[in-house]
Amino acid sequence: MGFTVKEVLSEGKKGDSLLNEDLYVLTDHFIAVIDGATNVSGKRIADKTPGRFAAEIIKDTIEGLTAETTLEKMISHINENLQIAFLKYNLINEIAEKKWMAPSASLVVYSHYYNEVWQVGDCQLMIDGQVYKNDKELDTITGNARSLYLEGEIKKGKTIEQLIEHDTGWEFIRPLIQQQYFMQNDSQNQYGYDVINGFNVDLNRVKITKVQVNACEIILASDGYPFLKGTLLESENALSSLLNDDPLCFRVYKSAKGLVKGNKSFDDRTFVKFKINNA
Repeated sequence: MGFTVKEVLSEGKKGDSLLNEDLYVLTDHFIAVIDGATNVSGKRIADKTPGRFAAEIIKDTIEGLTAETTLEKMISHINENLQIAFLKYNLINEIAEKKWMAPSASLVVYSHYYNEVWQVGDCQLMIDGQVYKNDKELDTITGNARSLYLEGEIKKGKTIEQLIEHDTGWEFIRPLIQQQYFMQNDSQNQYGYDVINGFNVDLNRVKITKVQVNACEIILASDGYPFLKGTLLESENALSSLLNDDPLCFRVYKSAKGLVKGNKSFDDRTFVKFKINNA
């Protein structure tokens, strides 16, 4: 193998591995982190959330790819398998009418053959201490809108503890989150953003990072780590500090969602650190 995996963690916000919408892939040719989109419909497919449903199909597809598979071919194979699943579970018409029903995911993939990292959506990359994000403007909009709403709730007398138990800020922005699904993979829209969802992806908008031959360590992570650090322990400590100081994630780190009572974190999280074995 051309790389050595040094640290791995994937943990769901609820502490239940079956409910974790993050998954990762480790093969001889690819390393990937998959972040299934948060369920905003409340519906399950084959007893799975749409994000988990999409993540499993993406994981299975990448695990079957050959070393020479290009970015374009990888996305094509994933989309083919998603479309097959949509037909199997009679989702096509429902997705056309209600875009937020579409199982979708963000993805970051290291290809050892091409010595590149491909980012589709907002998963994170770090190479020798330098972080490469791929954030979308919509997250800033919804995060700020929820933050404003929660500040108003607190001014009216609600406590942080009450809002952790019942996040009215999330309820306020939920229609915005549903609306943003109509902008998926729309490169002509001012709010358009890219995800893996069974439909065309504009390859010109995929973030491609060439890994230099002298690169030492690479980290792939989902956005469940708001402050990505060079080690798993440091990243976990930064997350713990955030959840202690700003559990609702509306001041220090403005997010569309915060910690919910009984959950372990505000989001699922995955961290994979590996070293390239240069000859």
